[in-house]
Amino acid sequence: MVTVIFVCGHSVQLGDKAGASPRCGCGCATVARTMPSRPPRFTGTCTGPYADFKALEPGVVNVAPGGALTLKKQES
Repeated sequence: MVTVIFVCGHSVQLGDKAGASPRCGCGCATVARTMPSRPPRFTGTCTGPYADFKALEPGVVNVAPGGALTLKKQES
């Protein structure tokens, strides 16, 4: 559970997988802070302490000066 504290002073407890933006009973939606604050999680072709590696399919990028650039699949 995460406690969300709004700028109006009210607080609400949410589960780890809340589906919508939180609002307090008075209608305030501006969050002042949360407790406990957890680090973000990243998923994809990245590494690090907060990363979950997932091999992504190659893609084509059309921003290269010489034309389309095909990205290669990254191996774990």
